[in-house]
Amino acid sequence: MTEKLFDDSSLTAFEAKVTYCEKCGKGFEMTLDRSAFFPEGGGQKGDIGSISSAKVIDTYEKNGKVIHLCDSPIETGTIVRCQVDEPTRLRRMQEHSGEHLLMGFIHNKTGFDNVGFHLGSSDVTLDLNGEISEELLFECERLANEAIAADIPVTISYPSPGELSAITYRSKLEMTENVRLVTIEEIDVCACCAPHVRSTGMIGIIKVLSSERYKGGTRLHIVSGMDALEVFREKLAAVSSVSRLLSAKPEKIAAAAERLLNENNDLKARLNAIEKARAQELIESLDNPERKSFFLLTHDLDRIHMRSVANSAVKLTDGVACIFGEEEQGYSYILVSDTLPLREFVREFNKALVGKGGGTDRMAEGSISADREAIENYFSSLNKRSNDNV
Repeated sequence: MTEKLFDDSSLTAFEAKVTYCEKCGKGFEMTLDRSAFFPEGGGQKGDIGSISSAKVIDTYEKNGKVIHLCDSPIETGTIVRCQVDEPTRLRRMQEHSGEHLLMGFIHNKTGFDNVGFHLGSSDVTLDLNGEISEELLFECERLANEAIAADIPVTISYPSPGELSAITYRSKLEMTENVRLVTIEEIDVCACCAPHVRSTGMIGIIKVLSSERYKGGTRLHIVSGMDALEVFREKLAAVSSVSRLLSAKPEKIAAAAERLLNENNDLKARLNAIEKARAQELIESLDNPERKSFFLLTHDLDRIHMRSVANSAVKLTDGVACIFGEEEQGYSYILVSDTLPLREFVREFNKALVGKGGGTDRMAEGSISADREAIENYFSSLNKRSNDNV
């Protein structure tokens, strides 16, 4: 059995003896006689780092053993120098301890429990079994950050079954023995197997990024410590970029963005009116006394207005009416017919004009890469075949 040293979260460098090392699918599984590497558990990922010259990619438990997944082997019996990746360990502890601290205040004020927890690469997802108001959530956030400033001790204990029965603590599972409690004095007591910071001051800061209703409760996204610093840097950089683009001070970008959005909506409305008028002009100019299949080339019309033209054009033909829209490479198209089954027709159409698309027997849409000459030749041939069949 491996002597587990990770109860002392500050212990990141130590010596040990390799007791097992075998190749596996992802590298080499190695066990030690003692280890400060935390195996995945409690919603927190396993530690990474190094064992002498071998890189530790992950740490997990398997058949009750602490397994260090390494990128290279080390001979059994070798005394090795081990190093847990401290920055990664700190970030994960800050996030996890931050969740305990915030959850302590939420639980004390609402009675809600944590029914889901995931420590991701950039934030923590926390699921509550009740709906919490934004006002109360931000109150708990404020209290949690005040507790960080107070630098309250965080302690680890293993109470006996008798002692445990007298303690009120949070836990997702019913446990009666070998229970490891993480205690933030006068704020939270929670059963947890993961490493935590020694005091709340090490968390640095807690920020609720978002909250949403989820399965009858509330899902929170929170960020703490060094991860919070990275999030704030990214958001500040984004705000600064938008500020420069809008030529507005950061505190006024919302108003500037709203003004720009309103202007954009006005422009869209004007463009739609122009396109509608253009489509109406095209409809009024349509003329097909011979009622043969025909096409019409358009530009600067969206598909809505192309369909409007197509629905009018089909009334003038006993064959197929096609409205083409000019694009950078080729044309978009809308085919309409009240007499021909277009599902079958469009396969030939796409093959002849190097296109793709489909639809119903009355209307089909798609795009082609053929040029105007090819289109003219196709419709000329189509009408000739129709005349020959008469």
